[in-house]
Amino acid sequence: MKRFILLIMTLLPALSMAQRQVSDAEVEALHDRIISIDTHNDFSLAYCFPDGKYSTAKGQVSFDKMIEGRLDCAVFAAYIDQGTCDEAGHAWARNRAETMIAGLKRYAAENADKAEVVYSSKDIERVKASGKRAMMISIENCYCFGTDTTAVEHFYNLGVRMATLTHNGANEIADTCVDQGKKGGVTEFGRKVIAEMNRVGMVVDVSHASRLATLQAVELSATPIIASHSGVYAVKAIRRNLSDKEILAIAAKGGVVQVSIVRSFISNKPKGEESLVDLLAHVNHIVKLVGVDHVGFGSDFDGGGGMNGCRNMSQMKNVTRALMEAGYSDEDIAKMWGGNTMRVFKAVEEYAAAQRK
Repeated sequence: MKRFILLIMTLLPALSMAQRQVSDAEVEALHDRIISIDTHNDFSLAYCFPDGKYSTAKGQVSFDKMIEGRLDCAVFAAYIDQGTCDEAGHAWARNRAETMIAGLKRYAAENADKAEVVYSSKDIERVKASGKRAMMISIENCYCFGTDTTAVEHFYNLGVRMATLTHNGANEIADTCVDQGKKGGVTEFGRKVIAEMNRVGMVVDVSHASRLATLQAVELSATPIIASHSGVYAVKAIRRNLSDKEILAIAAKGGVVQVSIVRSFISNKPKGEESLVDLLAHVNHIVKLVGVDHVGFGSDFDGGGGMNGCRNMSQMKNVTRALMEAGYSDEDIAKMWGGNTMRVFKAVEEYAAAQRK
């Protein structure tokens, strides 16, 4: 009998948590008090190149969907396919990046009543207070930097505030999760690029990088880094997801792992059977390993993202509901949705400001 009572007492908190139902009003009230940031989408692919291979993905991202999903800020990436590492390839990549950045700015200008491009953490706070949505611009794949470190400041001046070092193919900067060890991690040029990113105030993003390159980038960077759209290898064993060693290193530097909403990165279940419970498994693992201060979200919408429960930006508040129903506090959710990422943005900005003195 005593064992039975002890078992019931042990299970009561879990049963209570599982039965908690959170209303729309509770979710929206929390979003009113916090800043929510999605650190990666590929909207620019379908918007700038509607006949391209990602054109069918168009529709997961829009300012209207951000408003409906109560998302305050999204990082819109200029995604660059990896090509040949030669003069012609680098010129093509630079032109493509510039075209996509111009396209993103045009999209924001066309929707000036709803959103604006932001260039700093203070801008994000100001735009949130105004009731508009914030667009921050990033680059996915620094292939467009070619072999010229001055490209970092060039793209910073165009408005880029974050850059993913690689994509799925080694460039001049580092090797990737696809070709682990091809270049021995971060190259000598890559080291200079990271230093220059630190100097100008551009966030270093290691999603897609090889395990060695990620660990080296963390060590090389003078500022905290992020993985803008990744998962946890211990939960879903694919090479794109981060090992515990990588997560520990990112956290030790003050960085953030942004959990993606890509079904194939997140769930071990057959397609169609996944749910936000699978997403929570990644969040829970990171929290247990390094604490709530190192968790964020990066959807990868319009570039492969989407799963049951969160198919597009209009459903982002479902993630909030899942976190609340799982028992996370409002303070913890505020950190995960934007507080942690804002901390990184501010640290990067402060370091760059100090270099200019």
